[in-house]
Amino acid sequence: MTQTPVSIDPIAVPDSLDAPGAEDFLTVAELLNAQLREFWGNDDFYGPPQAQLAGRRSTETRRREILAARPGRGPGGPIVGVALVNLPLTDNLHTGTVNVVVAPSARSQGVGTQLYAAAEKLAAADNRRMLMAETDHLLSSDTAGPVTGTASTIPQDAAAAFATGLGFRLELVDRISRLELGSTAAGAAVLQQAGAAAGAGYELEFWSGACPEDLVEAYARLRQKMSTDAPMGGLDLAEEAWDEARVREAEGLARDMDAEVLVSAVRHVATGELAGHTVLEVFRNNPAVAYQDDTLVLESHRGNRLGMLLKAANLVRLREVVPQALRVYTWNAEENRHMLSINEQLGFRAIGYSGEWQKELSAR
Repeated sequence: MTQTPVSIDPIAVPDSLDAPGAEDFLTVAELLNAQLREFWGNDDFYGPPQAQLAGRRSTETRRREILAARPGRGPGGPIVGVALVNLPLTDNLHTGTVNVVVAPSARSQGVGTQLYAAAEKLAAADNRRMLMAETDHLLSSDTAGPVTGTASTIPQDAAAAFATGLGFRLELVDRISRLELGSTAAGAAVLQQAGAAAGAGYELEFWSGACPEDLVEAYARLRQKMSTDAPMGGLDLAEEAWDEARVREAEGLARDMDAEVLVSAVRHVATGELAGHTVLEVFRNNPAVAYQDDTLVLESHRGNRLGMLLKAANLVRLREVVPQALRVYTWNAEENRHMLSINEQLGFRAIGYSGEWQKELSAR
């Protein structure tokens, strides 16, 4: 394959969308949205430029960089591809993540390969020795539905071939599932059954936006535990460091991105300990779509159907707080049979798979 020469330069995140130099950022935002629309066939994952502006800023816990490719070796010209690089700053300092997107008109010309090389160089210069990436793969409409067994591979499509060609190794397969929300009565029935199974020893706690002060330390411990309890396959990831400051940072980011965050937690009555939590996010620009985030039950409290209790409670609450919500997306490791079983009982159906890839960088 003959490579089309491109120049690759960083794109600064502007202070605002009408600030000088914001045009390049807006072009990148539209390129990312166009790729998502092309892949999903809808705008369920559309990110308004203002939300992307908030989400691409570096913070105390994560450095975020944008690399843009333009035709030719000189300055100027249209942006035909982008690489997003994320570098943790408080834990997993040996790692980084990369996402490469190329405009349709510039594909199969080596633009993605050149963007990745620039991203790898950036990460290596920051002493990162492991890069991670993700690819999504949809099921066809005639195969969508309940999936049995365990998937150890993903379709060998263009995305997988690109990752393999760059030297990445597939380490984990997640199932992508979607729930079409039904009536509140149906969700309430599941919640009642799960509550009865859990018994009187546990009580539900709810909050939206900001965790109550008296629960934030316990909630931070749950978020930290989530980073190691979720299946990781062969990914070289260590426990994340969570405290009140990091919880508040995440909450602030959600507000800046105009997201409604609904948290259900369960408290062990006898000890007052938070035994588990689950999180749903809804972006106000598109309240029809919700995204299931973390769900965790501490090991010492498992076996009491708390996972079902938490998820069912938050789905009932979603219907009440965001009545416009029509569907929920979630990702779960194929090896996590317990959580997949809960999702299937709640009505989630598989629509695809996500590959988690990893590459060890050469010593420099």
